[in-house]
Amino acid sequence: MVIVPNTRFVSLLLAQQGSEWSLPGGQSRGPGCIVVCMDAIHFVSLGLVGGGLPAPPPAGVLVALTWGLPTSHQAPSHMPRAPRAAAELWRSLSRNQRVNGQVLVQLLWALKGTAGPQPEALAATRALREMLAVSGCVGATRGFYPHLLLVLVTQLHEMARGTCSPDTPKVWAPSYQGPPHSHASCTVEALKALLTGDGSRMVVTCMEQAGGWRRLVGAHTHLEGVLLLASAMVAHADHHLRGLFADLLPRLHSTDDAQRLTAMAFFTGLLQSQPTARLLREEVILKRLCTWQGDPEPTVRWLGLLGLGHLALNRRKVRHMSTLLPALLVTLGEGDTRLVGAALGVLRRVLLRPQAPVRLLSAELGPRLPPLLDDARDSVRASAVGLLGTLVRRARGRLWVGPRGPLRKLVLQSLVPLLLRLHDPSRDTAESSEWTLACCDQALRWGLLEEMVTVAHYNSPGALSQICQRLVQWYPSHVPGFLSQTQGYLRSPQDRLRRAAAVLIGFLVHHSSLSCVNQDLLDSLFQDLGQLQSDPEPSVVAAAQVSCQQVALLARTQHCPHCWRLLGLLRLPHLGQHHAHPARLPPVYEDSPFQHWSLAGHWDCSGPG
Repeated sequence: MVIVPNTRFVSLLLAQQGSEWSLPGGQSRGPGCIVVCMDAIHFVSLGLVGGGLPAPPPAGVLVALTWGLPTSHQAPSHMPRAPRAAAELWRSLSRNQRVNGQVLVQLLWALKGTAGPQPEALAATRALREMLAVSGCVGATRGFYPHLLLVLVTQLHEMARGTCSPDTPKVWAPSYQGPPHSHASCTVEALKALLTGDGSRMVVTCMEQAGGWRRLVGAHTHLEGVLLLASAMVAHADHHLRGLFADLLPRLHSTDDAQRLTAMAFFTGLLQSQPTARLLREEVILKRLCTWQGDPEPTVRWLGLLGLGHLALNRRKVRHMSTLLPALLVTLGEGDTRLVGAALGVLRRVLLRPQAPVRLLSAELGPRLPPLLDDARDSVRASAVGLLGTLVRRARGRLWVGPRGPLRKLVLQSLVPLLLRLHDPSRDTAESSEWTLACCDQALRWGLLEEMVTVAHYNSPGALSQICQRLVQWYPSHVPGFLSQTQGYLRSPQDRLRRAAAVLIGFLVHHSSLSCVNQDLLDSLFQDLGQLQSDPEPSVVAAAQVSCQQVALLARTQHCPHCWRLLGLLRLPHLGQHHAHPARLPPVYEDSPFQHWSLAGHWDCSGPG
């Protein structure tokens, strides 16, 4: 018989023995068996643990409570299944109000004393899950609730970092649930029990709806999950924010990356709460966030940028723009996708505020936003297009989009990318482009909303022709710029964009006159369209040939020798030597072979995507 002191009862339950123990009947339970002797059973019978533990076997002197043994056929038939008995023991401890707080503290220390997915940490996590699931037990965590919450979330980060590898997907599939008895799954269930038992069921619901739990266990998405958890707690569990904020401040200086980054993410998320942010002087918070902005690690800069946005927007009025705006503008040139996306998101949130500095943002974003409309990253491209729409919508009805307004130039500069991005391979970008074009139509009073929607939904050449006709009529001085911009898309790696650019050039040229387009531009268009005659995509070749005819027809009126030589290569039957000014028939294009995004039911003017 092995005698176990009463004072080591909880640690005994979590201990992992290295040798094998013999049970009645001569059967071996193997390594990892947890043995509770008669001394421990007597400990239970005195009432310290409480009822609910199955009675010991008649012939047995000890009861084996083993976490995670796979099968029950290894144990004698008269013994209860080990995991079930162990779970009942922890629930019995939880129901005893005299000791449940002490046991929870010991389990917390057991978690703090381990790092990563070790057996001791797994046993302690499972014990916490069982105890916290008992109604009323969470009340025993008063005084260390924030600490326990941070330890569990940090443990998830440690496990996520441990499983991260070059082959790990950066976004977990939505259907991923994880093994039901894995360490990460147990930790998530313990967190849910902790929040639910405290009356914060809405936090759990919000996390489930936003995919927060899945992000928390992801190798590359853990910090996003922490931010979602912090936001949900700001909205539905603000009674713990002060304690949580105070508890995480020392962790911001931790040398352990998991602890430090988890604390940074919580700190960033809690800045959305104005009362919580007041626990520190704003000068101290700003200094800390600005320091993060200078950190060489992109993740730290990302959290610092989000923190600046939360601090500036946690009241009705936008504040700290002198600090926030330079950081946002610099970040737009970053190579890290997450950083650029965060900057675009913060700028959109600033614009949506009632007293947003629209004029200032129009001037600052004018030279920086157009390049992002053609960014190679799908998420950045879609967010930039949406931000442009938000900017135009906020300025609608004001002088900023008037004949000399700063936004008018930005809209006209972005018009060609928006029209072509209706055919973007990214659905988010295509939807954002449609919404932004609708905002531009309303702000500049074009009256082309029906045509733009028709192009977006049905890829209609007739509707596009009407749009081009109006643009040439209203903005003749901008026609060369429209053509030059479109010309750049002829070299796009995307087949659908090359074809869309060729079609747009054809309609713009058809509706233009000699006074709008100079000879050099015509030569350049003719050469680039001619190069597409050898394009591997047949639909691009066909569209380029039709558009090339339109360029040749316009150039013929200027007696362009270079274009005359190329006319023979195109073999245009209606262009004879006897006609000085042949009729410019409208271009006719074949139907696009590319599947167009069906946006029916998604389009409105409330916002992109």
